[in-house]
Amino acid sequence: MTFDDLDVAIFSYNRPAYLKNCLASAQDNLPGARIRIFDDNSDDPQLAAFLKTLPSERVVQPTTDSGESRHGGLYPNMQRALDTAERPYLLMLQDDTQVVRPLDQLDLDAIEAAFAADQTRAFLAVTFLRGARIKRYKRLLAPVEDGLYDTTLSPEQPGYENRIAYFDISLWHVDRLRDAEWQMQPSEHENVLQARRKFSSMPHLANPFVFHLPEVPIYRHRQQTLAGRMARRLVGTEPKRFVPMTAQEIAAMRERAPTHLPIAEEFLTPEDPKVRRPFVYKDVKRHWWLAALSKLEFKLRGH
Repeated sequence: MTFDDLDVAIFSYNRPAYLKNCLASAQDNLPGARIRIFDDNSDDPQLAAFLKTLPSERVVQPTTDSGESRHGGLYPNMQRALDTAERPYLLMLQDDTQVVRPLDQLDLDAIEAAFAADQTRAFLAVTFLRGARIKRYKRLLAPVEDGLYDTTLSPEQPGYENRIAYFDISLWHVDRLRDAEWQMQPSEHENVLQARRKFSSMPHLANPFVFHLPEVPIYRHRQQTLAGRMARRLVGTEPKRFVPMTAQEIAAMRERAPTHLPIAEEFLTPEDPKVRRPFVYKDVKRHWWLAALSKLEFKLRGH
């Protein structure tokens, strides 16, 4: 595998600073990959202006059959990325993620070997693991192959039906998905269920290279709640970027014990030292009272 085998899709809506950070991190660390932005017809002026600075073939936006603009939604846009992929592997990113380190031939070989080892694999997890979910990961994942964590259960054993099978942010094997007639479902949970029906478990790359930015502004139905507006004032709107991993940090990660899971909080350093740990991924969760207010608002709105 080389970078010429890699398509990258970045999904974007109305967060120009986040999109710029994600795009720059992909360009810096995935040289030679074909990178496209699937923007959901953003109406933010800064984002619209930024998209116009990019080559037109790198920006994809949904349209109706009549040519009028519309919002496609994340999962239809992901389906479009799969349908129009031109390379064997497809990396799915969202604008609030970051490629945190450069890939080299060791990484590319590990990706190729992961898919070659099991012809029923279609997805590979390439993100660091969330510290808040460490108990779950310790229960479900173990070293199974050189460079991979996965379930140790066979399909005949109890619990295999609950295996990790899909993340929205992951690396996809294009031909296997097309051969299986994969069609995106309207939620991540429904895509998990589909992946469990069609494929084996999704292994995790032992040395990941992508992660979610913490404390990101949230929207529901393209609207922001009172709690969300308050969080913007208290937490700020600038992306909580990660410092790119150094060569020494990458080497230490690769040399660790196989049983040492790649927990984000242990390997990644935010530029902002005030970022809460364990990381939270919605800005309203930075403070307990904002999280409670947000939950109440969604309940009252019936979301």
